This record gives sequence, structure tokens and C-alpha cells, in this order.
Amino acid sequence: MEDKIVTVAKHTYSRAQLLKGRLESEGIECFLTNINLIQPDIASGVRVRINEKDLEKALRIIEEIKLEYGKDKEGTLKKLKNVRRILVPIDFSDCSVNACQYAIGLAEKLKAEIKLLYAYYSPIIEPEAFDETYTYQVNLEKILLNIETEAKQNIEELTKNLKDKIKQDKIKGVKVNYSLVRGSPDDAILDFNETYNPGIIIMGTKGKGEKTDDIIGSVTTRIIEKAKIPVLVIPENSIFNGIENINNIVYATDFDDSDFKAIRKLMSLVRPFNMKIYCVHIGFDPKNVWDKVKMESLEEHFNNEYKDYDIVCNILENKDILKGLEDFILDKKIDIISLTTHKRGIISKFFKPSLTRKMLFHTDIPVLVFHS
Repeated sequence: MEDKIVTVAKHTYSRAQLLKGRLESEGIECFLTNINLIQPDIASGVRVRINEKDLEKALRIIEEIKLEYGKDKEGTLKKLKNVRRILVPIDFSDCSVNACQYAIGLAEKLKAEIKLLYAYYSPIIEPEAFDETYTYQVNLEKILLNIETEAKQNIEELTKNLKDKIKQDKIKGVKVNYSLVRGSPDDAILDFNETYNPGIIIMGTKGKGEKTDDIIGSVTTRIIEKAKIPVLVIPENSIFNGIENINNIVYATDFDDSDFKAIRKLMSLVRPFNMKIYCVHIGFDPKNVWDKVKMESLEEHFNNEYKDYDIVCNILENKDILKGLEDFILDKKIDIISLTTHKRGIISKFFKPSLTRKMLFHTDIPVLVFHS
């Protein structure tokens, strides 16, 4: 017998998202309805819907939240927002499905929730193509329904496959669910990121339908540029061999002011892992005193703030920044490359397709990008 769906609460869109995250972190599957798809943030009557069998547990959690909210509003909001979450945009390309494997590995260590997000386009149909307005409306509704039905079937099948894998591998503490939205993928991902508040986005380098000669797809590029949280980018042919086999990470610095903020985020992510961290700067002049002074300052920062980590600082001399980084990666068997997005630094060079095509993405190493 199919479970009955009931409404457990009605809130603004942002508060409904927070409650949804809290309930799902407690093992209660739920979804939102009555959302204004054009301007979701202004919706005031968003319904939080759950299975009736979970109603008693959900009501107890809501009562706890009310008590906490009355005693400490800021503390409760912080608790709701700090639920561990990983956002994985999906379009069913090999790249995006591959990103799910990395998400599961990371979620296992962090005991995190994985949210699959599938954004599908709605077709633009000119009414002049139909003789009657009624015929146009009927056909449009049918087309939209077919697209949404197919999208839901695809995302539900992938979600089931991932849950089966988690169960088969006996992974504990990892939940997988999905959200299905209509609209442009990059806009949908950025909007959802603001309300879902994940700790990291994991996605493929490019999506289905993007040009084969594009090393990094347009959607991924925009997410890297606009998202305010770390983005782990998985190359098309990267092979996930288990989180325990990711041992070495390199942080490429251009001695920008954003380094300290990025390093703090990096350390919070790698804390559960036994990783060796290389902090590397590629310089042009071996006699450059400022490079040495700046690296010594960074090294002192590491020694003072992160004594328990295995960290090595290096200055590499090479006129070609990317070639110098590539040689270091091969020599040290680097598993993840980490960079910041400051505009005039290495990231601007790194994501020029003409240069990228010459080096890193054919090595199939994931890239962790921090917003500056």
C-alpha cells in the first residue's frame, strides 16, 4: 500500500528549505510544494510534505526547533544551516555520474547528505504554430508533462542506483536525495545553492551536449566563477579508486590575500582525511626575495595554525606556470589540485582552454576551486 503524503508545515521558501534540510538529516524524506518557480524567494506558503508514517517523528523535531528558536534564535539558525550537505548537479552525462562516486566517498567521511540536482529546460514554443489557442495550450502542457515525467524517472533511477551502491558497500551515515527544477542549469544551480546552503559542490567538467573540444563546459565555468563555496570539478575520465587512495593534495598559491581564507576552507575539508598537503608557488626568478619572504610567511602560518597537519611548502622555478605545476603533480603523485579564483592569479591562466588543453585536464586529476 502506497504511503500517504501529508503537509507537516508551511513556511517561507527559505525557512522551508532549512526545515527540509533538518528533517532529511534526521532520516525523514520530504519535499516542497506550492513554490513560485519564477521567484521562489518570495513564496510565503511553501508546504513541507512528508510520508504520514514519519509524522510523529517530524512533529517532535519541529517542537525541538521551536524551543531552541525561542531560547537562542541565532544558535538554532546556525544549527539548521550547518547540516553537512554536498550538492551534485546532474545531467546524466558520464562526467556528472562520475562526480557522484567522488561525492559518495567524501560523504562517507563527512557523514554528509548528498543532494542530486537536475535542472531541465522547458521548450519555447511559438503559439503561431497552432491554429487554435486551445490546441496550443493542450499541446504545450502535454510536452511539458512528458519532459518533467522523463526527468523525474531519470533522476529517481540514478538516486536508486546510488542508494543501492551505498547499501552494497555497507556505507553508514550517508543519505542521497534529489531535487528536480525547471530552467537553465547554471542559474538553477546557483539559485539552489543559495537556499540549500551546501558545504561543497561536486560536478563534472562539462555536461551533456556541450562541445567535445571544450575542456571545461560553460555551466561548470559559471558555477566556478559565481559560487561562494568550494567546487570540486571532476574531469571526464577521472577514475575514483576510493577515498582512502586520495593521499596528496597541492594548493597552488600566487601569494594573494585570499590565500588565508582558502587555506582555512581547505583545512576544514581535509581534516577527516590523512592527506599530505603541498603549498606550492611557481616563480620566474630564482633570486626573487619577495617570493621567499611570502612563502616563509605562509609556512609560519601553517606551523602556528595547523600543527597537526602534514604540510610542505615549495617554491618552484619555471617560466611556464602550468608546466611547472604539471611536473610537480607528476613527481609527487598529486591526487587533487586546489586553487582560488582570484582574477589576476593562476586560476585565470589555468582555465584558458588553449593552455588547459596542453596540460592538466588530460591527466584526469580533480580540481578543488575556492572562491576568493
